[in-house]
Amino acid sequence: MRRLLIALLVFGLAACDPSAAEVLLRVRIQVDGQELALSVNPPISVGQVLRRANVSLGAFDRLNPPDFTPVTDGMLITVVRVENRAECVEESVPYASETLKTPDLPEGVTRVLQGGVNGVARVCYDVLLEDGIERRRTQSSRTLLKQPVNQVVAVGVDLSRLEPIAINGAIFYISNGQARVIRETSLNQMTLQTGGNLDGFVFAISPDGQRLLYTRKPDSPSLEIFNELWVLLDTTDPNAQPVKLIVYNVLHAEWLPDRPNAFSYSTLRPRTEPPAYQALNDLFIAQLDASGKIISADPILPPTDSGTYGQWGTHFAWSPDGKRLAWAQAEGIGLVDVQRGTLRKLIAFRIYQTTLARGWLWQPSLAWSADGAILAATVHGAPLGDEPPENSPVFDIAMVNTAANFVINPFLERVGMWSAPQFSPLGQAENGAVSGSVAYLQARTPNDSVNGEYDLMIADRDGSNARHLFPNRDQIGIVPFEDRTRGAKFQWSPDGKQIVLAYQGDLHVVDVSSGRATRITVEGSALSPRWVK
Repeated sequence: MRRLLIALLVFGLAACDPSAAEVLLRVRIQVDGQELALSVNPPISVGQVLRRANVSLGAFDRLNPPDFTPVTDGMLITVVRVENRAECVEESVPYASETLKTPDLPEGVTRVLQGGVNGVARVCYDVLLEDGIERRRTQSSRTLLKQPVNQVVAVGVDLSRLEPIAINGAIFYISNGQARVIRETSLNQMTLQTGGNLDGFVFAISPDGQRLLYTRKPDSPSLEIFNELWVLLDTTDPNAQPVKLIVYNVLHAEWLPDRPNAFSYSTLRPRTEPPAYQALNDLFIAQLDASGKIISADPILPPTDSGTYGQWGTHFAWSPDGKRLAWAQAEGIGLVDVQRGTLRKLIAFRIYQTTLARGWLWQPSLAWSADGAILAATVHGAPLGDEPPENSPVFDIAMVNTAANFVINPFLERVGMWSAPQFSPLGQAENGAVSGSVAYLQARTPNDSVNGEYDLMIADRDGSNARHLFPNRDQIGIVPFEDRTRGAKFQWSPDGKQIVLAYQGDLHVVDVSSGRATRITVEGSALSPRWVK
């Protein structure tokens, strides 16, 4: 009891002591570039001190120490103002420079074919500011407002390094987005007046070598125009000017062999997803007048989805006599009934599904014999083992006698997806029988023929006596995948004695009897050779 009375007395004296009631804590606050000094009564937290000082915090502001911390004498409280800001600016996009080799200029001489123009991009950033000072800037988006235009510089190369050989007729090809032709001799080369930006979807020479039908990308990129169709009416006239036809977004076009100035074409609709277009699988036959104007365009096939994978399109090939029209899709080949506007399937097979994940789909190649009796095609073969048919690595060559409706499949086995058979012009054997050969590409690794190397092979018309032609076994093989959208990589000469081949960026002429190959271009960008009389 005595101890309790003493404790109460001490407490009462302390309560009556004025100095005990006036204990204050000194605090400093650094905020907004200022320092505030306060004296506060304990107990009190950092958050309570800020409210007493009328200092408010933003959602991202950083406080040290945290707001629940008890205040001690002499404490420094710091508030860092944090701001996240979005900023968008227009920035210049530098143009690139392209160098194109050309034999049209003396060796080493350069000429600017196209001046470069910078593009414009709208670039947006997330900007982090601390007390008004930028601490971090992160790009959040980039939108190209104006495409840069590359500078194109031509530099001359010397053709004299090449061995001159005679050219029977004329060889047309694409180089650096332009059409070129070689006539009579390998040293007689010139650029045709087609303009640039040839995309290779259409590159068709009339049977007499006079007219060139081709597609090119528009000078100003457009979401509505995938490509444009043009015609050069006289490839022998160096001053001839091309004619732009009123046909856009063309997937396929080909001259009709039996009708002068007439061609067939199929169209597409541009899209942003692979393969950058939606094929319409339609077909028209158009007629040109003497000036290159389209005077009629008759529909043969209406637009259609044409199966599960119709978006990739239908490819067509006229027989040399113009009497039959073949078609090819990812799931089969057949003939077009031009009068009725229908498709008849001759060979069906499973699609090759493996490449779909890469954004493209394999489609068969087509080739007619010179007499129009036989149709050859690369087709997807049966599985080797237990793999699904869609994943079979097998690709064969099939032959169809279209008159007798007789199919040989496989005709040549396991040649590879890029075999692209081509018939030679017809000859006559000693016994008077029709003779001829078929050339094709043979995959060096048939079970992995998508990206692999190939050899040029030649066989008799019936598939017998197959022999290797080019390149040598110890050389790098032909790689068709690098140019899979451009059509044939090789073609026969009009007399059937030679084959022109695109190999490692240049054209080579291979003698069929000896296998001797002669390089005839030096640009390093030769594509899509076409050989006509």
